[in-house]
Amino acid sequence: MSRESVTPSKEDVVGEFRRGALVAAARRVFGDRGFDSATMEAIAEAAGVAKGTVYLYYPSKKAIYDATFTAGMADLEALIHERVSRATTTRAAIEAFVAARAEYFQQNPDVFRIYVAEIARDVATGSTGRTACHLAVARQTRVLQDVIERAVAAGDVRTVDPEAVALAVFDISKGLVGRRLLVGSRWSVRRDAGFLTDLIWSGLAPARGSRK
Repeated sequence: MSRESVTPSKEDVVGEFRRGALVAAARRVFGDRGFDSATMEAIAEAAGVAKGTVYLYYPSKKAIYDATFTAGMADLEALIHERVSRATTTRAAIEAFVAARAEYFQQNPDVFRIYVAEIARDVATGSTGRTACHLAVARQTRVLQDVIERAVAAGDVRTVDPEAVALAVFDISKGLVGRRLLVGSRWSVRRDAGFLTDLIWSGLAPARGSRK
């Protein structure tokens, strides 16, 4: 493949930069106001551009909202994959999963508010299909589910349902994020994640005191 065929044009680079800036502005607006109260005018103002510029890249409020949610989840999923893949033990992988989610949302509270709103929307509408939120949860928990499946097969943890464990750890980490954002914590994210992992591990370890 020639260099010319893979090198992005100046227009592509500018367009990607502009879309990223608009999504960053939309993240702040949606995080602060929610979907219903947010407007394209507010997003344009936050981005420092004319409203027409927003419509040039995103034809509707729903379109930029979906792009904002997708971008936030992609960043989080990449961080989870990176941290969990570096873990050398099952326990370390669980802690890495909890810490990655807590750190990301601590640094990006607007994304957490959008994320929680999407969960609430799915619950309120009774959505059970392949919504963006369902798929994001599935991708995140699948990373940890794979770790638990291997650990069960190797005897590193007692016999458990890997999917149920992954979902439980996911729920616990969501509670940790919500509590830290709502009331704060005198502990660092790493210490909070370690404490929760100790509690989780006490129910998974094949023998008391195991640190596999």
